[in-house]
Amino acid sequence: MEVLYRLIPDEYADGLRRLSIGRVSELRIRNRMPVRVCYDGVYHYLGRSGIVGTVGQAIVAGSNEAEQVIMRACGRSLYTVTDTIKRGYVSVAGGIRIGVCGTGVADGGRISAVKEFSSVDIRVPHEIKGCAETLYGKLSVGGLKNTLIVSPPSGGKTTVIRDLCRIISDRGYNVLLCDEKHEIAAVSCGVPTLDVGRCTDVICGLDKNHVIKAGILNLRPDVIITDELFGDDTEIVTYVAYCGVTIISTAHATDIDELVSKPDYEQLLNKRVFSRFAVISPPPLRTIAVYDDSILVSGRNAV
Repeated sequence: MEVLYRLIPDEYADGLRRLSIGRVSELRIRNRMPVRVCYDGVYHYLGRSGIVGTVGQAIVAGSNEAEQVIMRACGRSLYTVTDTIKRGYVSVAGGIRIGVCGTGVADGGRISAVKEFSSVDIRVPHEIKGCAETLYGKLSVGGLKNTLIVSPPSGGKTTVIRDLCRIISDRGYNVLLCDEKHEIAAVSCGVPTLDVGRCTDVICGLDKNHVIKAGILNLRPDVIITDELFGDDTEIVTYVAYCGVTIISTAHATDIDELVSKPDYEQLLNKRVFSRFAVISPPPLRTIAVYDDSILVSGRNAV
């Protein structure tokens, strides 16, 4: 994970090298505060020796550490990432995504820039080939159907959907991957650096509305795979459902009960756009249960 190590000071990298990088999902850096690492789904303080037991042993970030991470991420050309920073993140090669906090500059009610960076959340991607094989076996019974993969933040949705994309694609389906935040396929110079399958077309950095409409018109996908859905995505996802194209996406929720209670998903659920739901349990277990749409009214009968 040399890309990650180049983003951070040497003492942070020294601490992370003492850990199993495959179990690290986040590194949180707040100016003048102790550095924290999410390891096996649990937050710990990071020291030069790895995870430390007390805050007094932790590495303390410098007064402008967040800005330094961002500058390294963009090659010290901040203007090249202005658009994504205004949306709260910076994408880095290899699928790393950096959540950004700072002071917004408003112009006519819209954010024109972000300055005085105060903290960053470096999210570390993991490519685990085979982790979605069992899920694919369940989803493919009777043919692939519109599926929503549900888990809380950092629950493993991106890792699972990446491997599911690879599996579906390598079985010969034409897959259109909408990688809005550059973290599923991690395309670099036109080539995915993470394996999303031999028959996958990737459009990254653009919103779902543009990608899906252009893809259906020009690429004839069998399956469309996207990252997290939010309220504004309801219309375009419903459009896909009526075009005869299978859509597989993800949503932030702990379980079906929480999903149903969220206004963002009310219209999609009422219209029965998704006929299958895959729920990933929180770490460290990360087991996956699959339900059909009867769960919305009749309780949990896993398939």
